[in-house]
Amino acid sequence: MCRIVFTIIIFLLLGGLRLDAQEVQLKEEPNVAQLMQQWVNNNRAVPEIAGWRVQIMASTDRVAVEQARNRFRMEYPETAATVVQEQPYYKLRIGAFRTKQEALLFITQLMGYAGAYPAKDPHIHPRDFLEQ
Repeated sequence: MCRIVFTIIIFLLLGGLRLDAQEVQLKEEPNVAQLMQQWVNNNRAVPEIAGWRVQIMASTDRVAVEQARNRFRMEYPETAATVVQEQPYYKLRIGAFRTKQEALLFITQLMGYAGAYPAKDPHIHPRDFLEQ
């Protein structure tokens, strides 16, 4: 009986309390706000994501690499194709993948590009990920 009375008293006390929505105000240090804004501006100015591409050709002949890129774009119009110059070579890299496993899976689906292999690329534009 004592437990029941105690439970009823607690219930009445809690029921009588009224909980109102509260407002939260954040006070941010000006230096922190400035640093965050600088970080946002830098990322907007130079958007780059590290990831993987598939290299399908490397040559010292720029024209041959450009022709291969045009041929690839006709065969796979939905896949990004980029020519990277690393002296003395021009390298044709395709796709934009977040992981090496994704790049390897894509290689298995390629036809006519024997010797293709995954290559790390620290400077992939975010739009290249969206185009696939």
